[in-house]
Amino acid sequence: MKNLINISYISWLMLAVVSIITSCETTAETYSEFTKEGEKVYIGTPDTILVAPGINKLQFSVVINADPKIKKGLIATKDKSISHEFEVLRKNTGQDTTTFILDLDEGEYNFDLVLKDDAGNQSIPREVTSIVYGEKYRNTLISRNISDIIITRERAIIKWGNAPEGSYSTSLSYEDGEGTMQNIDIPNDITETVLDSYKLSGEIKISSSFKPTKNAIESFNSMSETTFPDRFILDHSKITALRLPFDASDGCYGSSYERLTDGTTGAYWHSCDTPEDLYPWVMSFDLGVNAKVKGFKLDQRSDCCGGRSPGSYQIWGTNNLSDAATKNIDEVDMEDWESESISKGWVKLVDVSNNTNPTFEVDIPENSNNFRYIRIVGISSINGELEANFDEFTFYANEVE
Repeated sequence: MKNLINISYISWLMLAVVSIITSCETTAETYSEFTKEGEKVYIGTPDTILVAPGINKLQFSVVINADPKIKKGLIATKDKSISHEFEVLRKNTGQDTTTFILDLDEGEYNFDLVLKDDAGNQSIPREVTSIVYGEKYRNTLISRNISDIIITRERAIIKWGNAPEGSYSTSLSYEDGEGTMQNIDIPNDITETVLDSYKLSGEIKISSSFKPTKNAIESFNSMSETTFPDRFILDHSKITALRLPFDASDGCYGSSYERLTDGTTGAYWHSCDTPEDLYPWVMSFDLGVNAKVKGFKLDQRSDCCGGRSPGSYQIWGTNNLSDAATKNIDEVDMEDWESESISKGWVKLVDVSNNTNPTFEVDIPENSNNFRYIRIVGISSINGELEANFDEFTFYANEVE
């Protein structure tokens, strides 16, 4: 009986040994399958990837760790439509940076970037997303605008609008008095530029520079062009009232002719209740110079009464005051008054009968003569009232003697 137990135990033990051996062989075979090409080797991933946009391009700066096995890299879009391999040329034994540029169409891109060694081993991919800027972006940019150009015989004053969002500088190119193009930089915080030399109707070019991001490697420029006005403002300080017979008076309520030509708005002229001041009325001025007059501007009273500005009016010029006085415009009809004015050397420069703008500027057609003396004739008001009420007179010319 004892022998039978020993035989059974030995048989069971032998089966167990065979099973263990078989299991080990199977495990070894399975492991061999997974390692028959060797264990997978990964090299260091990039420490940092910096992307800076340019014009239809991206600059990549890849910060690489000290792993000496890193020899090159590959960047590719997710769909593999774009790929670029780059060499890693170390300048330092430790951490280093390699930089390269890709020319790309405008749009948004999603890349994977890996580093490699000479044996073909590579790092875990790093994802990089960036935007490429090009012509579409450029077309959204608007250069800094000029809100106004005020020119006198001596200088031009350019008044600037706010700097466009995203712009970091503006360049102004303009024709000086000799017709030579000059260029100056306009910082964003400058609101006014004074030019001591300019050319009437001369070129003005404005270029504002933009960067889509702070680290962009290139600037985008937006251009615009305009011209200087073809006329300048005659010096208000030289203009005086002639006060010819039957001209309107200095006015009432604190008015004076000086208010009309002091170069500022806010202090109005108001007619008195006399025939000379009420429509129709005449005002005569000495411009202080012989000028080729090109325009006239009237500013309405700033706080009321725009309808009392002239709706129908004339502008006359002469250079001879020896017999310039005319009859009272309130006592003769308009046709007779005009005939007498012409006979005394006055030249009608402008005749307007349908003005509806309380503040207006009128061009004076080209005339072969320069004029020293000017008459403004108010025939009727915009709203039909007899009272006259307005703020400032401004005269323009393109030539003075």
